[in-house]
Amino acid sequence: MHQPDYRDNSGEFMLPWVYLHAIKDYIDMPLNIAANPGMKANINITPVLIDQWQDYNYRIENAIEEKNEDKAVSILPDRFLRPLLLKTLDRAAADISDIRLWMSDHYRWANYEQMVSRFDDYKVLYDLASSDINRRYLNDAFYFDLCVWFHLSWCGEWMKKYDPVINYFIRKGSNFTLDDRRLLLKRLLEWMKYGLSLYGFPAVKGGRPPASFPEYPDMLEKSRLKELNAKKKGEYEITFSPHYHPIMPLLLDVHCGGVAAQMTGIAYEPVYIENYRDGIESAKRHLDSLNEYYSYGKDKIRALWPSEGALSSEALDLFDEYGINICASGEELLSSSLGVNARQPAFMQGKNIIPLYRIYKWKNTGLKIIFRDSGLSDLIGFTYAKWRGDDAANNLTHKLNAVDDFDKDAIVSIILDGENAWEYYYENGFYFLNDLYSLLSSSVKINPVLLNEVFDMDCGGGGGGCIKLDYIMPGSWVNGNLRMWVGEEQKNKAWALLNEAKNALSDSIQKGTINEKNIKAAVKNLMAAEGSDWFWWLGYDSPLFSQSSMEKIFRNFLKNIYLSAGIPVPEKLFESLSSSKNIIAEMGGMMKRGHEE
Repeated sequence: MHQPDYRDNSGEFMLPWVYLHAIKDYIDMPLNIAANPGMKANINITPVLIDQWQDYNYRIENAIEEKNEDKAVSILPDRFLRPLLLKTLDRAAADISDIRLWMSDHYRWANYEQMVSRFDDYKVLYDLASSDINRRYLNDAFYFDLCVWFHLSWCGEWMKKYDPVINYFIRKGSNFTLDDRRLLLKRLLEWMKYGLSLYGFPAVKGGRPPASFPEYPDMLEKSRLKELNAKKKGEYEITFSPHYHPIMPLLLDVHCGGVAAQMTGIAYEPVYIENYRDGIESAKRHLDSLNEYYSYGKDKIRALWPSEGALSSEALDLFDEYGINICASGEELLSSSLGVNARQPAFMQGKNIIPLYRIYKWKNTGLKIIFRDSGLSDLIGFTYAKWRGDDAANNLTHKLNAVDDFDKDAIVSIILDGENAWEYYYENGFYFLNDLYSLLSSSVKINPVLLNEVFDMDCGGGGGGCIKLDYIMPGSWVNGNLRMWVGEEQKNKAWALLNEAKNALSDSIQKGTINEKNIKAAVKNLMAAEGSDWFWWLGYDSPLFSQSSMEKIFRNFLKNIYLSAGIPVPEKLFESLSSSKNIIAEMGGMMKRGHEE
């Protein structure tokens, strides 16, 4: 689970995905695991996501406590939340010239089949907002109802099914008053504050973290709460990625994406910069700040999902230097590094095994690596959403049983996007996941394990023995290469702009023309701009709207670097990087398959 930093200089969230996925997915996912005794799973999250979540909580709470309406509305962190505290739409913020048009467009950012059509009241509003009807015929009540239903549709299933307050609003259906909207916002804040405790973090930055795994929230309907508390909980382990989710191999060598391109023959346009200056220092900054963010008096990070599963020999050496015990990537990268199809049986260690289902040891270090099964992971990400939940759960369990029939020591890694798949599922994947977790936790053949348990498996046995890995091709879980982030015109331009901004900052620091406060601000913007998402969305296979909205945020971070250094902002940073095409990629471009079909 990760999100880039969406905030501008004023703290405004330019896109709402941290908040929306927090109330829908980041709360549902750990609760689904906990509700199934015997289930174990790993959840990966990033510090930049946690930090933004805490920021939302802090500002929403301040807005609710503020008595002055105008001040309260201005405190809220994004435009999607503000109408919840407006008395009339005529009091809307001046930066939205036509608030009704904006609401008609943006409160339809929900999956129509799964998130809209299930609620007749929302469907009527959505369809009207999508039509050519003259907006003068639609009063404020229409738009406020549309606003409330947008937020209700994004609520997770635990809220929709078991929270009496959320259920009240769903049953009411229309004519939501200002008091209703204020109550809804307060209830969502309660859930968001509770949600962070599920990851071991305080509700706001600087607060006290929970001492242990939290109880189920008292917002739940009482009989359901009693039933849950009577059962033993499933377990999950929290792992992390480097702070702002950068592609570590590219920070260390911006040209390393060309290695996989040459080996596999994919289209690749070389980056036209000599190097990414002091990239090793950038990579270390993301790991240092990760450890500092996580610490709270605990040990340093030991289990890591490298951003997008991107690895190289240099990145693995760095992880070992930082004391990382175990990390993960994708099967395509393992296959290209071994020079064989990793899912084909091989005779090794005195028996037939499937190389993909083994633990790997990096050189002679203590660092271990596992690799995701792309086929099984992509079934969840792209296929099972169209199936009945129980049929999908049984199908996946059957496939895992077949692996066990061949190799009793197999370690099968299913790793996928933790937020974007579920809006395509019936009721946010609630029934599929609970059916799946129930089958896995009760199976006599299948043992769910936590990542640290995998690390503790003896390489001489238990996990079937580790395989030593002395080389890994630079690549990621996406097709085993780095093409999603480099090697295409727009992506390469972004790297060049990032490199120029970084060089300008380095020169200013060396000359002593920038003070410590501004250095800190500039470095924070630099780290945010090094995140993977800006490069992911640039390119011909991404929807034009997503490209445009994301690259604007990226360019703002670069502008801030120059402003902090007291250097004029280059004119090129005011020019769009988006391509002219508007391709609607699978799942809206949010997710990719591990291997292109």
